[in-house]
Amino acid sequence: MRRVGIVLSCVVTLALLGCDGDSVGDRERSERGDALFAEAMAAEGRGDVAGAEALYRQLLLQNGDMASAHLNLAILQHDLRKNYIEAIHHYRAYLDLQPNSEKAAMVRDRIVSARALLAAQLAGETVAREQRTLQNERDALRTQIHTLEGATGDLREELAKRDRTIEELTDRVAALQKIVDAMKSAESQEVARLETELKEAQKTAEAAKAALPDPSGTDALIDAVREDAKRMIEEPDGGQAAINEATRQAVEGKQDETPLAVTPTSGRRYTVRPGDTLSRLAREAYGNAAGWTRIRDANRSTTNPDGRLRAGETIVIP
Repeated sequence: MRRVGIVLSCVVTLALLGCDGDSVGDRERSERGDALFAEAMAAEGRGDVAGAEALYRQLLLQNGDMASAHLNLAILQHDLRKNYIEAIHHYRAYLDLQPNSEKAAMVRDRIVSARALLAAQLAGETVAREQRTLQNERDALRTQIHTLEGATGDLREELAKRDRTIEELTDRVAALQKIVDAMKSAESQEVARLETELKEAQKTAEAAKAALPDPSGTDALIDAVREDAKRMIEEPDGGQAAINEATRQAVEGKQDETPLAVTPTSGRRYTVRPGDTLSRLAREAYGNAAGWTRIRDANRSTTNPDGRLRAGETIVIP
């Protein structure tokens, strides 16, 4: 209600500014004498913003050249409705109808203010939209984590089944071994048959073991995915700072305590070894670790985009 009172006070002040005795003031006094205009002003005074807005629109439907109705509706949209686009429209309509009014300068200032508020409003809507998009991405990531956890459970169950199969085969091999040991003095043909069966059983057990995936590697991969997802969800920047730091350490490395087994030479190809970093290769090739960017830029098409090296890959030392 206090806000409505401030707007009404502004409208009354504008009306007083219009009483300058010339043709502009006469026209506005004539417009304010309209019964429907007076009713709209009374509605504003009672705090009936919707009623006043409807009455001003009705006045403009009847007479689109009523400058005072344009101005009052513009102020209402500007200060109460926060509809800055419509406010600017009605301010401009007023200036087109009353370009010589004493209120013209004030109206132009209000147009500038409305434009600034509109820009801030649109920027806020953009931020809100981006926040909604980020939230949707986080929800999708949570769903992916849930799916991965389900797949992990299925994989562990399958590994447990294979473990039981291997255990059964191992027990069978042990039993056959006992039979072989007990029949060492028996007929050689029977012993040979049993030894052949034992070897086949051993081959089957070894094949089952070889086919069994390494659970530690699978668990490590799942843990890495879970940690990355958790960091993206919980950290304000989506974990980007941690990723950047990890990349920096992978690229720059630490001060080398021992020389490389093979010295990289400028203008030749070099096979990356475990523990190699771009900065380390630059120190060996150029005598200055700051030259690591030359090596990175020369190998952008074949190496990781973040500059980290993989053991075994071949790069060019420019």
